[in-house]
Amino acid sequence: MRRLVSLYRILLRGSPVLTLPGTLALLLVAAVVGSPGWFLGAAVLCHMAELLVERLAPEADRPLRWGGMAAGARLMARQAALVLLLVRAGDVSDATVVTAVAGLFVLDWTRAMALAGSASLERVTRIPYATRNLGKGEPTFPAPAPAWQPRLVGLLERHGDALPLVFGATGLLAGAPLPTLLAGLGVTTTAALAVCVGQLPRLRRLRYLLNGARVGKDVQRRVTAYQPEVVLYFTGLTSNAYQANMWLETLERLDRKAMVLVRTPALARALAPTPLPIVCVTRAEDVMNFDWSSVRVALYTGNTGKNLHLLREPHIKHVFVGHGDSDKDSSSNPVSKVFDQVWVAGPAGRDRYRNSDAGVRDEAIVEVGRPQLTGIETGPSGNEVPTVLYAPTWEGWDSEHSYCSLLTMGEKIITTLLAQGPSLRVIYRPHPYTGTRMAAARAAHERVIELIERANRAGGAHSVVTGAEASLHDCFNRSDMLITDISSVISDYMPSLKPYMVSNPNGLDEAEFRTAFPSASAAYLLNPDCAELGVIPGVLAAPDQDALAGKRRELRDYLLGPESPDAMTRFAAAVDALAEAGPRSTLYGLPAPSGTLEPA
Repeated sequence: MRRLVSLYRILLRGSPVLTLPGTLALLLVAAVVGSPGWFLGAAVLCHMAELLVERLAPEADRPLRWGGMAAGARLMARQAALVLLLVRAGDVSDATVVTAVAGLFVLDWTRAMALAGSASLERVTRIPYATRNLGKGEPTFPAPAPAWQPRLVGLLERHGDALPLVFGATGLLAGAPLPTLLAGLGVTTTAALAVCVGQLPRLRRLRYLLNGARVGKDVQRRVTAYQPEVVLYFTGLTSNAYQANMWLETLERLDRKAMVLVRTPALARALAPTPLPIVCVTRAEDVMNFDWSSVRVALYTGNTGKNLHLLREPHIKHVFVGHGDSDKDSSSNPVSKVFDQVWVAGPAGRDRYRNSDAGVRDEAIVEVGRPQLTGIETGPSGNEVPTVLYAPTWEGWDSEHSYCSLLTMGEKIITTLLAQGPSLRVIYRPHPYTGTRMAAARAAHERVIELIERANRAGGAHSVVTGAEASLHDCFNRSDMLITDISSVISDYMPSLKPYMVSNPNGLDEAEFRTAFPSASAAYLLNPDCAELGVIPGVLAAPDQDALAGKRRELRDYLLGPESPDAMTRFAAAVDALAEAGPRSTLYGLPAPSGTLEPA
């Protein structure tokens, strides 16, 4: 069945003229001939073609749009065919024809209002301000639309003529076209009106939110009243929200008032539930004109161009905290020089910057640990069946910086693990970015999922963890061993002290690999042929025979810093020290400029 669907998808992609315009031509011929029966069959074929193209090959519609035969034009042509059928069928009164024309006119205007309302509601992505957790009456988003509204809008856009066509042709066959035609027009028009009425509350709310001057004053008043001292600044794609989410609980535990600043409304909604105030300021000029006078410290999770809009604030101390600790080049980016300080987990992070010659001053690097890792349990999971977690990284922004094993080794890893049968369970947890740059990575990901699903159908109990349920730390606690790539997953797994295996997809010399990637110094390496997977059963069956257990304890302190004081204490102390620091010049060992006021 899958092969048939794939073949049909290919045919649809290559032959849109034979699907949508072809069925429309049949409909017009039936109308010219004046045959209600053929018209009814052609109408059904038209809408089946619309559904198939929409679901299986939506890109097939693109050349038709370029040629002036978009969905709206096709719908109008079908309506004209209905009127033509009524004229050509014979024994149809002028009143019926006039009713059809007037009814279709009213229906199209009602549809247009529903579609326009839906398009207007999409402008929620352009609202200048939005907030969460800043008090009653705050400028938050319109309530989400009920699921039936967008579905009905989609039907009205492509299939708003279906009932009038089918009912009208059926009425002609039955000898009573007027009542059936009125029924088709009435039901569809009522549905369009219901959508319009349902959209009104959200449209009113959106109209208020689009008033930037008025809403901006409200947001400024609320932020000023809250008096935040620490701001987590985040911008990017909604799929990146995990980079900010990992810091939310840490900020919640600070004694100082903290807030999250994002730059798109979608991000404000994508962040995890938190009591922290979340403020979205969309436009650069609004960020730069906002009063941030109470803020002492700003924390940045990534190096993005929009960072400049807050970095220009001279009274704020700006800190790069990143979104993970790894041996990837991104963990020692030269762009980090723009920040006052760079906070890393442990000595390994300091060494990365020093060895990379990124230009970040050693005195600007502060080791704060990874306070997010407090919930990771040490020791075996306690599962009845030993469990291996496969958590590959994504394919990277370019091939030169790709550490992904999924492309060349993923299927072999999963196949070998599944071959252990009921004596071993597998958890597959891919990186959220997997497949975003390379179709080959997406295809490999789908093949791995298919292998696991096939094994589960045969009685296995393996897991694929993606999307909203993709809590990496939960996966850590459920596993007894990790297989991963060079990424922050290694550092995050370290508190568990469980064995881990790191892929060496390019087959580098073992000593060279461990030197280049210190986080793999306590790992079992996995070369391209995956022969090393054979050690897993022995390591899991006899933990006391694990030759790398002692090495992992040493590596944990190197990657994450000492166990005492704990990471949260060190992080909070770093925030306090920077918030209470004097003028920026003192951070660089320079005398304070004359006339500079010390913080109160």
